[in-house]
Amino acid sequence: MFTQFLKKRLRRFDKLLHIEIDHIPEGGIDRLPTKLLPFIWFFIRQVKVPVFGIAVTEGLFALLISVMFWYVGELVSQEHYVGAMLWLGFALLSLRFVIGTLAEIFYHLVYIPYVGNLVRRQLYWYTARQSLSFFQNDFAGRIANKLLQSAPRLRDAVKSTIGAVWFCMIFTGTNLFFLYQADIWLAVPLFIWLMCYIIVLRYFVPRVQKRSAILAESFSTLTGQVVDSFTNFLPTKYFARTDHEDKRVVGLLKKHSQYFRDTTSTIWFMSFVIDIMNTILLITTALIGFQLVEQNGQEGLAAVAMALPMVLQATFQSGWIMYEVSGIFENLGTVQEGIEVLSHTHQVTDKDEAKALSVRQENAKIEFKNVRFGYSQEKDKIVFDDFNLIIPAGQKVGLVGTSGAGKSTLTSLLIRAYDLNDGEILINDQNIADIQQDTLRQAITVVTQESYLFHRSIRDNICYGKPNATDAEIIDALKKASAYDFSQSLEDNKGRVGLEAHVGERGVKLSGGQKQ
Repeated sequence: MFTQFLKKRLRRFDKLLHIEIDHIPEGGIDRLPTKLLPFIWFFIRQVKVPVFGIAVTEGLFALLISVMFWYVGELVSQEHYVGAMLWLGFALLSLRFVIGTLAEIFYHLVYIPYVGNLVRRQLYWYTARQSLSFFQNDFAGRIANKLLQSAPRLRDAVKSTIGAVWFCMIFTGTNLFFLYQADIWLAVPLFIWLMCYIIVLRYFVPRVQKRSAILAESFSTLTGQVVDSFTNFLPTKYFARTDHEDKRVVGLLKKHSQYFRDTTSTIWFMSFVIDIMNTILLITTALIGFQLVEQNGQEGLAAVAMALPMVLQATFQSGWIMYEVSGIFENLGTVQEGIEVLSHTHQVTDKDEAKALSVRQENAKIEFKNVRFGYSQEKDKIVFDDFNLIIPAGQKVGLVGTSGAGKSTLTSLLIRAYDLNDGEILINDQNIADIQQDTLRQAITVVTQESYLFHRSIRDNICYGKPNATDAEIIDALKKASAYDFSQSLEDNKGRVGLEAHVGERGVKLSGGQKQ
């Protein structure tokens, strides 16, 4: 009965605070912030309610723990336990359980399962709309790694800031207040320890952050290299370069190990210094406490009964806070690396007043008019300068030229993979710079020099350009391409056959001719 009641309440709670992962801010994402704090706030402001709930419950939880220590001191000072004090203890324990449970519900049912993937969703949406040059200038594996890592690191940095730093501030501040109320000398060791603790963190944490950022970058490079080697395993085998690739990976692994050693040694030394501080805090607090017992008797004993658990808890939490703070800066370092890779401004964008392309096959005239374009602004890198070309509707045109003359570039410009430096490209007298990119590309069929295949089924690959294609249309296309017979005999490692068989990454299960 109780279990059903609890499940029902949790479902209502989940429905009230549910975070929709497939959410894009209204109007899309024009650009991502390039500074760390604005970047974090861009995502966290979308989940303000659960974050605020976590902050409130963590603050109350820290306050209640301090009050529990104060309560122990009050019990000792009274010497006999009246009913009111016992009821107060029961109330504190019950409230502590309720607040702690509520905080865990915010964490495990609302924040942790959804926030990371919400960030990943929006980062993917933004990255997928980058220009062709963005993907040509970096490892695909490195971009994917930054995207997938940045989201949970951002989530965990915010979680640790609230769950550890904010908690510690409330807890330590309340402890100092109660110790000061009991005897100012009891508060002095904890206050001095706190100042020294802050100084130690200010000294070590930036160094941990710097080393962690280098470590994260080395891991991304290592990931990109491994993915690049495996993606291009055919030339590796054909040219007998397995040892060469192996040595490249080993070199990167050695660098990664050294950076890992630099990071862990810095964390160890910080931990060692804090352990010394904790020992001094316990000894000085105990000595002051014993002095108070000798001077004040039962009142002094009550103060010691409150103070020692407080400083013990502070020392227990110091290691936890140290690792949490180090983790925060390590996570922030990873997020910063992600920002540098992912927050590039979109180079090719639709104008606010962009319209859909209006064109029919019979009047699809194409005109390149005074086109100037280069992949960089250097004079010797200009591909087209005052280039003009008219392709009347219905004509077939072949472009002939040496390698690198710009034949593929011309096609890329037509589908607006890049923006021109000057001039314009017109389709049926419509400037493609004024046209919505998706409607432009939906009207153009491109057969690339390289055969691109997704590691998906034959069906998914065939109808990628026409998702609503019927089986009859798919089979007809396969037959026209002389691909129907061999496609029916395909079977993947999960027993899927024919149109449902998966072709492997980049179509590795097919020959070059079959892929084409």
